[in-house]
Amino acid sequence: MSEKHLDEAKPETVRALRDILAARDSPLSRAVLIEDVFGLLRPVLWPSPTLDPAEQEKVKARLRNAAGRFWADEWWASNDGADARIYERAWTEGRQENGERRLRVADRWRSRTAWRHDLSAPPWEPAPGNGASPIVVFHSFKGGVGRSTALAGFAIQRARLGERVAVVDMDLGAPGIGTLLAADEKGTTARWGIVDFWLECSRGEVDLSDYYHVCRRPEVTGGGEIYVVPAGSLDPDRDYLGKLARIDFEPNAESKGDPPRPATTPLIRLLDGLRKSIKPNWILLDGRAGLSEPAGLLLDGLAHLHVLFGTSSEQSWQGLRLILDRLGKTRVLRGERQLDCLLVHALVPENKEVAEASQQVFAARASDEFRDHYYASDPKDPGDDRFAYVRDAEDDDAPSSPVVIPYRPALVFYSDVANVVPDLADSEPYRALASRIADRSGPSEEPETGEGRDEP
Repeated sequence: MSEKHLDEAKPETVRALRDILAARDSPLSRAVLIEDVFGLLRPVLWPSPTLDPAEQEKVKARLRNAAGRFWADEWWASNDGADARIYERAWTEGRQENGERRLRVADRWRSRTAWRHDLSAPPWEPAPGNGASPIVVFHSFKGGVGRSTALAGFAIQRARLGERVAVVDMDLGAPGIGTLLAADEKGTTARWGIVDFWLECSRGEVDLSDYYHVCRRPEVTGGGEIYVVPAGSLDPDRDYLGKLARIDFEPNAESKGDPPRPATTPLIRLLDGLRKSIKPNWILLDGRAGLSEPAGLLLDGLAHLHVLFGTSSEQSWQGLRLILDRLGKTRVLRGERQLDCLLVHALVPENKEVAEASQQVFAARASDEFRDHYYASDPKDPGDDRFAYVRDAEDDDAPSSPVVIPYRPALVFYSDVANVVPDLADSEPYRALASRIADRSGPSEEPETGEGRDEP
């Protein structure tokens, strides 16, 4: 191997900076290493007053050698000039590196920024009776594992209890939940959806009812109703791809005013609008599979519960590991409690013996992955409950205790969701999943019936 790779050059450059800072009579007081949007490495250095040109060249040569072909061929030395505030901003944005208080690393990105921004929190806390609906995200790293079907099943079960459910299709690259939960047997959906709202809500007042349709079919929803915000119309004359290409997933800049409005996203505005206008018992979001930008947005902390779908394949576990780090260990390292999640073992074979063996392997792997990437190490104080700890994995309803959803051919080939309502509403696996979701994030009071509720 003749050249370093970036994931070799960057840690070597970090080590070089750490060694320089740790040296006796170090020529530097602190440093930030920036990896820019092109993957080039450039430092911001705060030199000591005694740093002479010869020493400066030695420092530069050492860093250039460590970075190799990823050296940006420039460094920035902070002083009291006009650029000082820019350098201080780089220091503020950086993260401390391995406990060295004088060294930070700052990253710049072109895309997937939702996965890398500071972690957020749900926009409200759910509470029965005050319109603060639980927000539940359904996510899978691999597609085709029954995620949208399971979401539809949960929505149908809750509607048949007389509840009002809001469903938002954030699988913008492969939309489908809007059609699955259409307004009628003809497949009627809203003329506009998420992509339209995203582009239009910042241009003035919008009528939220333009962007959803209502599934209110007794044979499907019983006495309840499901309000569905589809991704958008895929009709050729609606230019769905053009709209999708214009969506910016970055939070809006903080607006001016007295007081200033905090930065937000169109998604938060939509969820808040649904909460206030239709007062749902639940808000369910169908996420894009994989590590897409919408997925990063949904796994950033806005949900009260994350329902994660996986299979026994190694590819599935590789992706789930990144997600568990995002929901778990990353937050623990920052002193924040993990985001709540629930694991689903999907596509379990129908054969009883094969199914049992598969479940054992999956459960064991889940235990290992959650221990390494989600749970916090057990504390000395048995009364400490700041985090979800390794010891909590023993509970039957622990995040790492999987719900099993077998493969069901009937749920693969059907023309109308009404034809599979018994499979989704009455079968034991989907009822077990719904029970776990409700226990972890649902209202504690009895659900209202559909009769007598205020219409939005």
